[in-house]
Amino acid sequence: MFKLPLTKRYIPAVTLIAIFVIFGNIITNKLITSNNEYAKIINMSGKQRMLSQRLVILASSFNVEPNNVNKSAFKDALLEIETAHKFLLTKVFTKKLEDIYFKENLDKNLKKYLSHFYNLLETQDRKNVYNARNSSKDILVQFDKAVKEYEKYANDQLKELNNYEFYLMLGTLFVLFLEVVFIFIPASKKIDAHTAKLELQEEYEEAVIESNNTAIIAIDWTSKITTYNKKAEDIFGWTKDEMIGKRNLFKIIPKEYKKQHGNASQKYLETGKSCGVIDRVFELEGITKDGEVFPIQISFGSKWKPKGAIVVASIMDMSKQKEQDAFIIQQSKMASMGEMIGNIAHQWRQPLSAISSTASGIQVEKEFGILTDDELDERLKGIVDKTQYLSQTIDDFRNFFKQSNEKEKFIVNDVIKNVENIIYAAYNSSGIVLIKNYHNAVNTSCIGFANELSQVLINIINNAKDILVENKSIDKIVKICLEHDGDNVIIKIHDSAGGIPIDILPKVFDPYFTTKHQSQGTGIGLYMSSKIIHDHFDGKLSAKNGEFKVDEKEYFGACFEINIPTGIEENS
Repeated sequence: MFKLPLTKRYIPAVTLIAIFVIFGNIITNKLITSNNEYAKIINMSGKQRMLSQRLVILASSFNVEPNNVNKSAFKDALLEIETAHKFLLTKVFTKKLEDIYFKENLDKNLKKYLSHFYNLLETQDRKNVYNARNSSKDILVQFDKAVKEYEKYANDQLKELNNYEFYLMLGTLFVLFLEVVFIFIPASKKIDAHTAKLELQEEYEEAVIESNNTAIIAIDWTSKITTYNKKAEDIFGWTKDEMIGKRNLFKIIPKEYKKQHGNASQKYLETGKSCGVIDRVFELEGITKDGEVFPIQISFGSKWKPKGAIVVASIMDMSKQKEQDAFIIQQSKMASMGEMIGNIAHQWRQPLSAISSTASGIQVEKEFGILTDDELDERLKGIVDKTQYLSQTIDDFRNFFKQSNEKEKFIVNDVIKNVENIIYAAYNSSGIVLIKNYHNAVNTSCIGFANELSQVLINIINNAKDILVENKSIDKIVKICLEHDGDNVIIKIHDSAGGIPIDILPKVFDPYFTTKHQSQGTGIGLYMSSKIIHDHFDGKLSAKNGEFKVDEKEYFGACFEINIPTGIEENS
């Protein structure tokens, strides 16, 4: 048993205790039964002695003054002593009792003794009384010997049963001692160690929760708040005493979210069915004790069972983050404006040069008198065409910077075309070839902000231009692939610049990370591009290295992939 695991030691231990209890009960019952039986035997044996004397008295009385009353009492006494004798003959337990009854002729003598009384009843001869009185002395001696033997036997048996009971008690105490030594003490130590471990774990978890830089709030299946850490106090202004153990979660939820939250939480706590919020991150709003509404980022975790559900919310105050994002967006806009001014310079340089050359030519030819009307009209038309082109480029750039607060339906390849118009001159002057492949996605529509998608594309395409120029690639190629995959639009932008170094690849979307000289880049373009795709399109922007083909020729470089749904809900 001692080699068994602690939890399994209880089985043989409890079994032994049960056996001891059963045997103890049996012995106790036997002791009580035997005690009653031996008391009855001793009482009956002693009563025989008394009855033998009573018979002599009744016989004497009956013989002197016979009547029905005396005769009836006499007969009853005879029957009682005879019945008792027959019973005692069945209880001859020892050899000495057997000798008393049969070798010393108690049985025979008693029958002879009783025969005197039966003869008296028949003949009423006083001689029978005399004979009975003479033999009663010997009978009394034998009765005394029988009574003492019965008493001795009863005491021996009861003593033996008491010994069994004592040994059983010792055995039970020994088993209990073994249980204490090998089960209860180790179990107690194990429980103490486990309790200490749980207390340590609880202290650790409390320390983790309390030191967490996010607000941790948990509710149980009754919607009562069970966890509310220090950061939650700092963010919302309500104290633990005001929140824990109470259904006060609505105090930190703005009015417009209360109904939706109430329905969703009640459904989950009752059924375990989530409304799609578990294990997801949302940007919503919270409200302080003072009534100030502020932006938060919230995620939910849960564990559900009937009458035991727990929902935990992790909440971050996004106020400072929003301020930082606004600052970064402003920086991004300024950087984009600088890049756009560069693109405008590229776009306007050739048309302005052509207009200037045409005007100078007209002036020279007029001075020499060689300018004809037809030539003048043709050259003036050329100037008009160039100015219209310049006007169109102004519209393209104005549209790029135009802001919209509402999502709209737009055609994705139209956005790509507008971007191409903006960067064409810069690409052309750098010797970069821009190739487009729309696959099955021509005229595919999206709901969102077209200008923001343009900003993302220009950021990526300008980065590709800079790295191609810096690397002095022989074949400077940028390939834009547009695909329509079910409910999603996928835009892949490849370049032939040789790829992004492996150690840099995981960092390209980090804010302020750049490999360019400080005068050439701020490191926020790709960061903002990633945020725009994630926050405003519910999509994803990723980067990897890979091969692509142009005219059956393979190239290797970076590939930026934009994956956005075509019909996202208008709730951003």
